[in-house]
Amino acid sequence: MKKLFSATAIALALSAGAALAADLPAVKAPLPPPLPPPPLWTGFYVGLNAGYSWGATNNVEVGTANLYDTFGNNGLLPFVIDPGAGSAALAASGNVNAQRNGFIGGGQVGYNYQFGNSFLVGLEADLQGTGIRSENSFTGGTSWNAFNVAAGPFGLSFDRSAASTTTVTTRTDWLGTVRGRLGYIWGPSFLIYATGGLAYGGVQATTNQSLLLNNTLSASVLGAQVAALSVPYASIGGIGRYNESRIGWTVGGGIEWLFAPNLSFKAEYLYYDLGQVRYLNGPLAAVGPQLTVLGFTSPLLTSINQGITRVKFDGHIARVGINYHFISAPPVPVVARY
Repeated sequence: MKKLFSATAIALALSAGAALAADLPAVKAPLPPPLPPPPLWTGFYVGLNAGYSWGATNNVEVGTANLYDTFGNNGLLPFVIDPGAGSAALAASGNVNAQRNGFIGGGQVGYNYQFGNSFLVGLEADLQGTGIRSENSFTGGTSWNAFNVAAGPFGLSFDRSAASTTTVTTRTDWLGTVRGRLGYIWGPSFLIYATGGLAYGGVQATTNQSLLLNNTLSASVLGAQVAALSVPYASIGGIGRYNESRIGWTVGGGIEWLFAPNLSFKAEYLYYDLGQVRYLNGPLAAVGPQLTVLGFTSPLLTSINQGITRVKFDGHIARVGINYHFISAPPVPVVARY
């Protein structure tokens, strides 16, 4: 009887314990840590851009030297009439303020690699047609006395003057770059980046010079002019041209917004430098009256000058663009709930 009572008590205790355990809350396994966001920027892209460019170094220098003058120390005469004959070249020397500017537009292709969730490296190449142009002029003038001769009350003087106009035209027909990019991803849809590398482009420049000289021989008596003879003569030639492709460098930065899974909008600034060019202008020859003897013609009055132009092709670019990214972001994994 005692054994039967003990067995019954044990069975009742076990049954009560099981019932209490069933009422306790279930213990769930901890959730795994969240996965890092997928690399939204990694991959190839292509796009279009448009903007505006303006010159950085707008000063164009034109220097001119006198090569020959009938009355100078480099003339054919056995004596020098005008020691200052080289002054004619000063009238054709000066600086042009060439304000190069114009619209620019083209396309780009590149590749991005996102690392460390917030950083990006990439390579981009672009090519644009441009309307970057400038045309400006300067005028110069000078006058000087070649000699004065006095004999008693009589006097003889030789006065000379020169006036010149110089026009310089420059243009950049196309421009391209190949640049590396290093950026910081913020958001994760915004990219702030610095960029720099190779720049190349096709440039042109033209210089057109004209020169007018005047020679006046005056006679005086007791200091009063009684007669004067003026012989003006103008130049021919004086044109110089440059047309080449140039290689240089560029640096800048920008911001890009990935506003859709495969589309981004960017705003960018670049400085480019294609270097300085120097080219000779055509001889600036001012030729006066001519003398013909036995069928041989020779100018009596001649001034030959040689100009050289120095232009630096550099500038600033501000542009916007849109890119299509060949990106297929991996699907977000489903985490099972227990």
